[in-house]
Amino acid sequence: MRVTLKNESGVSLIESLLVIIVLSAIILLMANLPNALGLVNKSKHLSLAREIAVKQIEDKKATSYANLVPGTTNITVTVDPRMTSLPGSSGTVKVEDCDPLVSPQFCPNSEHIKIITVTINWKDNNKPQTTSLNTFIGEGGLNQ
Repeated sequence: MRVTLKNESGVSLIESLLVIIVLSAIILLMANLPNALGLVNKSKHLSLAREIAVKQIEDKKATSYANLVPGTTNITVTVDPRMTSLPGSSGTVKVEDCDPLVSPQFCPNSEHIKIITVTINWKDNNKPQTTSLNTFIGEGGLNQ
């Protein structure tokens, strides 16, 4: 008597579960990819905006105290070409005298101090973004 075994073909339950798990992981990664790329762009733009602001502050620190005239100036592409890399960007540099009545914590004894505020605005996904840096420059300080 001769016994022959039948070859059964098919997919086991474990193989089916493994395929479902792998496909679920791929779908999850694909769904989060656009969000991750958006966060990378937002981070790049924020970093660039801060670099531009720091450069503007360093430029003001290199200027003598007597030449720091109170007022607001715009940061244009001619001032910093990197502004073109920020979508919908604009920026200002504001120089003001420290007023002991307005800011007694910074100039309580009527010291000769200028307050420098650099603000950079741009848009990420049509949402307005802003970064702002402040510093103080005193008469007789560095580079004076």
